[in-house]
This record gives sequence, C-alpha cells and structure tokens, in this order.
Amino acid sequence: MLSVAMRQQTSFARCLLAFYAYLDIQQLPTHIEHETAEFLKMYSPISYLDGNASNMPLFVARAGQDEIPGINDSMDRFVAGAVAANLPLTFMNHPAGERGFDNQNDDDRSREIIRAALDFLRTHLGVTRNPAGDAG
Repeated sequence: MLSVAMRQQTSFARCLLAFYAYLDIQQLPTHIEHETAEFLKMYSPISYLDGNASNMPLFVARAGQDEIPGINDSMDRFVAGAVAANLPLTFMNHPAGERGFDNQNDDDRSREIIRAALDFLRTHLGVTRNPAGDAG
C-alpha cells in the first residue's frame, strides 16, 4: 500500500514506514502469474523511487528470518534502489527476527527497531515529547 503515497504527491503523507513489506512485487512468481506487468509496476513501491515521493523520508525494517518467499529479496532490491537514488532512507535489519518480530520476538533488537521507528515518526511528523517523556 506504500505505492499509493509514493506514486503521487500527497498532502497527507510526510514519511513512509514499512515493516517486512513487499516493496517490489514485479518479480514474484505468484503475482506475475495472476497480474499484468502494468499492474505489478503500479503497485510496486520500487517503481516510484525516482517519482514524486523521491524526497519523502523512508523507514524500512526487515525481518531476517521472514518465512514468506521473496519478501526479503523485494526489500533488498528496494533498499538498493533507494540508496542508488540517494533517497532519505533509514534501514534496520533484525537478523534473527521472524515475520511480526515487533510482536513475536521479545528481544533487544526488536525493541531497538521499534524505538527507532517511533523516533523516525516523531521527527518527520513534528511530534515532540513533553518533559514527562510522553508524546505531546
């Protein structure tokens, strides 16, 4: 669903965050079998790395042990493309993380990635913390 915000300039999106997401469906056999090349390109965020959203800050979190076939390859292609396009990208990998690590793996790396994602959102959405430490 990131492709919706990436393919057109939107006033409602100031940054994008993806946890273990398909970021390029153009090379996935199950998708290729059932959809047109035009459809696959339209719904692949990787297709928009040089488009209207090219300056939109991106946060990508990857689960190293994700069991869904092709998902990490799609994320790897996206990250490489974002770096090649010199986009504002924050990338975090959880080598031992399984799909849903943010609620499945109760470990330090999961907490680190969640904290980083929240800080990323606070920064790009203009949310500040009050002295008590709560978002305000």
